[in-house]
Amino acid sequence: MRTRAPTIGAALGLLAAVLALAAPRPAAAQTVESQVQSAADRLDQDRSQHLDLIAPRYFQRAAERLGDARQMLQQGGKIGDIQKRLAEVADALTRAEKLEDVGNLLLKDALSARSDALAANAPQFAPDRWSDAESSMRDAGKEVEDGDQNDARSKASEASRRYRLAEQRAIEVDVLGRARSLRDSALQANARDRAPRTLSRADSLLSNAQGILANDPSKQAQARTLAEQAATQYRHARRLAAVADTFRDRDAGIEQLVLRSEAQLGRIADSVGYDAEFDQGLAPVADQIAASIRSLHEDRANLEKTSASLRQELKDARGRTDSLESRLAELGEKQAQVSAELQRRQRREQKLREIRAIFDQNEAEVLLSGDELIIRLYGLQFPSASAEIRPDNFSLLTKVQRVLREFPDQSVVIAGHTDSRGNDDYNQELSTRRAEAVREYLMANMALSGDRVSAKGFGESQPIATNDTEAGRAKNRRIDVRIDLQGWEGS
Repeated sequence: MRTRAPTIGAALGLLAAVLALAAPRPAAAQTVESQVQSAADRLDQDRSQHLDLIAPRYFQRAAERLGDARQMLQQGGKIGDIQKRLAEVADALTRAEKLEDVGNLLLKDALSARSDALAANAPQFAPDRWSDAESSMRDAGKEVEDGDQNDARSKASEASRRYRLAEQRAIEVDVLGRARSLRDSALQANARDRAPRTLSRADSLLSNAQGILANDPSKQAQARTLAEQAATQYRHARRLAAVADTFRDRDAGIEQLVLRSEAQLGRIADSVGYDAEFDQGLAPVADQIAASIRSLHEDRANLEKTSASLRQELKDARGRTDSLESRLAELGEKQAQVSAELQRRQRREQKLREIRAIFDQNEAEVLLSGDELIIRLYGLQFPSASAEIRPDNFSLLTKVQRVLREFPDQSVVIAGHTDSRGNDDYNQELSTRRAEAVREYLMANMALSGDRVSAKGFGESQPIATNDTEAGRAKNRRIDVRIDLQGWEGS
């Protein structure tokens, strides 16, 4: 059977269909998308004001209706049905927002205790107690919704108590957990019989750390120092027990013998400026001492070589008479070097002024540190405990892209930093995730080679302000974009 050639009418119909598929969506569909996003933004804002705790049922209803609206939008549902769900979201959030003031009053202590428990990483280190506290808080919020202030206060008091227990447990696990684990290991190695003095010293340090936390949980740093010292001594006791097991005579005299050997080696370590710890045995300490002595010998040999060279140069200098022409030539060369350096600095300062003009005062601080240009992005804010880049940060990151285009061949490090609240390891991991998120965003929006831009998290290790105030902590929670200017042609 022969296939007929398409008619002109059929071709025109096909063209119309293609154009229809390529045409933009109706304005109403675009409007409902913005309405869904606005509802989501309002939900997030209310969550930041703790309305998910103050009015949990209203908030839950709003979240569910918003989820329905999003699903309908994705599946091409009717605009009227989507807007009906959005109206239900707005109604539930309005009801919740009306309870904000009374809820903050009735749940004030519980909300404060919850904040402290979060700072101690209670969800990670005390998950069961945290879950109990959250359940009590939701019960208190339901009483706020029901208008029963007396029951709301009573259940909020219980929630506060449970949050404090979760906070205390989290601090204990975080600060004392490793030392306790090492103590169990030492006891399993029979350190009570083989190394009783070292074990007793470790127990005393651990007990002091526990006492500090029991009396004043805010003194975590002091307790952590003692717990780390206890951990070192528990490792030491475990090693001594292992050494003692190699002898038939397993009384405490073996420990005394080893301790005496360590003391003698420790005196040698002190003489070369090395603070010896023996929890890993004698060999690492001896190796470090030997390395220090070798380094001292090398330093001495280098000094003698330098001294001989200087003496020879002095002797040669005395045998020469510098001519005026030679002096003038040297001065001219130095003048040229100074002039070149001045021009280089002027170019850098001009570029610095241009880049500073790009950012508003509350967005970023631009500074020059040696051969490194640093853009300190105070305006780049992340949700708590999150590495998500929000749309309201896009304009600031667009300005960063503009700056990077000024240095097309320079290497860049995206450095993430946190404040000192929370666990050190968690802060390190969070700062790394945030730095990686910024790097990925820039890589996705610019033609950058992967080996040119790197990301690194520094946790709370490099504060630029005090962590004792909210303003200082806000400065420490930052992303730094560090551009290496070495070899920059503008220099």
